[in-house]
Amino acid sequence: MKQHTEEELQKLAKKKLNLEKLKDEQVVLHPEISKWRDKEKPDIQMLRSLNTRGQIQAVTFRELKDRPQLLAGARRYAHMKLLGWTWDEIKKDVREKMSDRDALILAIEENLRRKNLTVMEEARAVISLLKNKMSIKNIAKLMGQSPSWVSSRKNLFALSEETRSLFEKHGLAYGYSVPLRKLGSLPEAQATLIEKIVEGRKGEYYGIKTIEKAEEFVTQILKQIKDKEDLLLKYGACPACASKDISKYGDEHLNCENCNHSWHGITKEPWEYYEVKQNLERMGIEVEEGPEKLKLTPKDVADMIKKKERQEQEEKEAAEEELPKNFRSKATLTMLLKPMLEGDNIQKLTVRDEKIEIQLIEGMDLYFDGLRKDYADGVSKARIMTAGWGGTDSVKKNHAHVDKMLQAAQADA
Repeated sequence: MKQHTEEELQKLAKKKLNLEKLKDEQVVLHPEISKWRDKEKPDIQMLRSLNTRGQIQAVTFRELKDRPQLLAGARRYAHMKLLGWTWDEIKKDVREKMSDRDALILAIEENLRRKNLTVMEEARAVISLLKNKMSIKNIAKLMGQSPSWVSSRKNLFALSEETRSLFEKHGLAYGYSVPLRKLGSLPEAQATLIEKIVEGRKGEYYGIKTIEKAEEFVTQILKQIKDKEDLLLKYGACPACASKDISKYGDEHLNCENCNHSWHGITKEPWEYYEVKQNLERMGIEVEEGPEKLKLTPKDVADMIKKKERQEQEEKEAAEEELPKNFRSKATLTMLLKPMLEGDNIQKLTVRDEKIEIQLIEGMDLYFDGLRKDYADGVSKARIMTAGWGGTDSVKKNHAHVDKMLQAAQADA
């Protein structure tokens, strides 16, 4: 057999380990055992060992209609074929007159002895034995585990094939399969949960780091689904576009997240029309609907709504003019920072001499840059500059924060 250089081995390690294509023509793959392992990449260490030390343990086959069927050592066999070994160069242990059940048991024992099965591979092995009419009790005895352990591996197949694939790809612990199963036929939610678990393992702040947190995530998702189903049961879909993506704001005020239509849950009237009607009735103007009783025409109502929108826009523009984005502050930067740090609210602290960066656990929805200034008036201590887009809400919140800190300082004084 050919001896490969390190460079050649490195190239081989980048190839796909497809046993169906690598195997000798006469070899038959077992329909169950061949499914246990996920398709994996070549192991450079195994390639090096076979290349330098040769084959130590024989690959196990059984005679099946005058053809050898691979039972144990499939991974080693695939690496030997990747190295270009011929059928005659491979050490083989060929068993005769072996039943299907005994073939499965032999493969299980071989893999258990090597202790190299993943959680999902264990599950596939359990399913294979159950298909062969072996009881959970006998499987537990064979695998040296409890019946509940066998049932837990069997339950992994309650997950969809796509979810099982993601579960195995990221090497998740069995415990995470329990909250995943609770999401039932919600593959997108299951994929999101797995993504968050992976983020948690990387140490990302918003990732899920424990099974308990995964359970909390599932509880929240299922509550949201129930709340939405209850909402649809009571009010139905959006009357404008028939979307089921609806939300409730306050008393009977519904909004469609798809087309942004708002309406009254009971009367089904557009919310703007309902509000105008209520305001008019409070003013003593009766609004009756009917062919002859309509005191206000639809055009009248539409004009009133437009007028209201213009007034709101004018008020918004006036508010933007009244509150400048950038302004002087009588509060010091220390005063503005103090409430953000209370209650052990620091997630991360980076100190570089005179430069300090702080990441908070809970943000305060504030966006500004503060600069210490020694103004001539002797009162103003800093300049506050609204950061980002500087929308009206940000400006308002920045002003409110500064005012609140000044009031607190005055109260303490």
